[in-house]
Amino acid sequence: MEKTLVIAEKPSAGRDIARILGVKEDKGTYMENDSYIVTWAVGHLVELKDPEDINEKYKKWNAEDIPLPADNGLKIKKGTKTQFDVIKKLIARNDIDYLINAGDAGREGLLIQSWIYRMAGNTHPVKILWSSSLTDEAIKSAMRRLHDESEDEFASLLEEAETRAVADQVYGYNYTRLLTCLYSDRQVLSYGRCQTPLLNLIVKRDIEYENFKPQPYWSISVRYEEGFEANETDTDGKTIKYMERSAAEQAAEYCTQYGKASVQSCVREKKSNKAPALYNLAELQSAMGKKYGYTPDQTLQLAQNLYEKHKILSYPRTDSRYLSTDLYNEVREHTECCAFGKFKEYTDRIDYTQFSMDKAYFNNNKVSDHHALIPTINKKMPEAYEELSEQERNVFDEVAVSFLSIFYPPYEYEATEIISTIGKRQFKSSGKTLIALGYKEVHRLLKENANEEKQSDQSIPDLREGMEIKLEELAVNEDRTKPPARYNPGNIIKLMGKYKIGTSATSAGIIQNLINRGFIKLEKNKYISTELGRQLLSLIPNVLKSPEMTIRFEEKLQKVRSREITRQQFIDDIITEIQDNKRNFLKNVPNEKLGGVPSVGACPECGRKMRENQKSWYCEGYNQEPKCSFSIWKEIAGKKITPASAKKLITNKRTDLIKGFTAKSGKSFDAYLALQEDGEGKLKTAFEFPEKNSSRRR
Repeated sequence: MEKTLVIAEKPSAGRDIARILGVKEDKGTYMENDSYIVTWAVGHLVELKDPEDINEKYKKWNAEDIPLPADNGLKIKKGTKTQFDVIKKLIARNDIDYLINAGDAGREGLLIQSWIYRMAGNTHPVKILWSSSLTDEAIKSAMRRLHDESEDEFASLLEEAETRAVADQVYGYNYTRLLTCLYSDRQVLSYGRCQTPLLNLIVKRDIEYENFKPQPYWSISVRYEEGFEANETDTDGKTIKYMERSAAEQAAEYCTQYGKASVQSCVREKKSNKAPALYNLAELQSAMGKKYGYTPDQTLQLAQNLYEKHKILSYPRTDSRYLSTDLYNEVREHTECCAFGKFKEYTDRIDYTQFSMDKAYFNNNKVSDHHALIPTINKKMPEAYEELSEQERNVFDEVAVSFLSIFYPPYEYEATEIISTIGKRQFKSSGKTLIALGYKEVHRLLKENANEEKQSDQSIPDLREGMEIKLEELAVNEDRTKPPARYNPGNIIKLMGKYKIGTSATSAGIIQNLINRGFIKLEKNKYISTELGRQLLSLIPNVLKSPEMTIRFEEKLQKVRSREITRQQFIDDIITEIQDNKRNFLKNVPNEKLGGVPSVGACPECGRKMRENQKSWYCEGYNQEPKCSFSIWKEIAGKKITPASAKKLITNKRTDLIKGFTAKSGKSFDAYLALQEDGEGKLKTAFEFPEKNSSRRR
């Protein structure tokens, strides 16, 4: 009897799918019954080959070799061979009819699975399980409507994802090597197509902030006897700022002598605002950064928990703020699953007869691979909500309130604007009167201490043009010009979106990479560039750090997805660009190269300095006599090791507890890294576990 092989992205997802399909026989690395075999990856099992994998001569970095040949050859990622071999053997079984790609339902998920199938030599047909939710019902529904991998939507997504991956590697390897060879003595000048333009924006803003010299200025405000206030403005309605106190006092004296004002206009207008478009990941990250100080990486992880672990949130890595029209008939089920606890009062008041398929929320043209973030259809949502951490609740509440708001009528108010003159000087008053809270009623569910947009709400009496009104009070207000704000977790994602730096799936990782590499730091909820980051950036030519570069890249990549150009044409153009830039760089090689940055410490074997390359920290004695081969890999068991951890390991011979290592079985574990002697008396890194005294050498 032929069987279907289902391949999930993670063990937890695989076991959930097996449970839903009734597959109970557990083989450890896969599960099986008469109809299905369910197995899993552990994230990326396969990756692109490094240049030195293609040709050993590239182990040594030489500017003459640039540009390195582009190659989309694959290799098994270090530490994952055991699980890859399991999948390869299952694919090779004679009883397999076809494969189901049950990976993460996004560009990256398609790419992870596609590379596994290619590396394993798969010849079976492949179906795709595509769902924006991981609830049991959603998975069952998706299993009933599997997609063929050759469908244009998925084929173009995969082509775009693989083109981006190859292009990023071409940029990274070529420019990192070229810049390092031309401008650096020892330190690796790490270049990234996205990370470097973002670093450039952060450094520029820091310099603007540091060079800013606040200037005092003065403005004039008045209060009329009718009980409202006004500010002096120019003819464009902008507040007049006096740069000299004497000028402001002279203007104030003029107004005081006049003593009264004449109403030039009084405009009242009823306005209504619909609930905002739903959240995508970028908007959610910005909101959580602004309200709670969560970093983009934290918000992504919290949203991923709600989706993957608790199953009460739709697919988080979405770029869209809209729903597809086919969801219109099921949105009521989504709201009814929210009818518990503090949400029930607001779900009970929804009038579904008044809810139409509004293009403000339903728009197929604005939905790409996934719709906006919404609560899932999950009958066990009340129980799941009780298990959430405070941070997870904050994220879910934000999404739930956004979703429930679209079922409520608009927020309505009357806006009033009065222009008055005191002699030849103009003053403007603005106010609003509430008519109906509408969707803003639902926002009462959010924490009271969350930062909300402040709006003037003074009530202005009904005045007519030509009326005279008397001054009750006049003030000369002193203030100072403000520096441009440093970037923070609340605005950096929008900045990245503006310049198309990264995607919803990668933006948080780009920021974290800059932190891990010591180029920026998060200090008092502000992203601030370090001396190392500025030093690196100063050596990178403008053409490689301009954010406009990423905009051009994304625009051209869209042509690959729409098949206006091929992937090979896209990559060939990048290679040509690298050749041209190399010729220009060679004309401006500095006389003195950048020396090594502060070392992570002295080699614990021989006392010489530790140096850094793209993959490790190593003793500079590797090519000196006596030779020393001590090194620390930058990635161990699937976990990136930070410079701070490496320094602590070298200095104290043990790190703090590091979370998130991945065992060969695919299971995650936490451990300390420690230096221990091997059988030859040489120091090697080993794991030490918090609950056991035993150690395991890596």
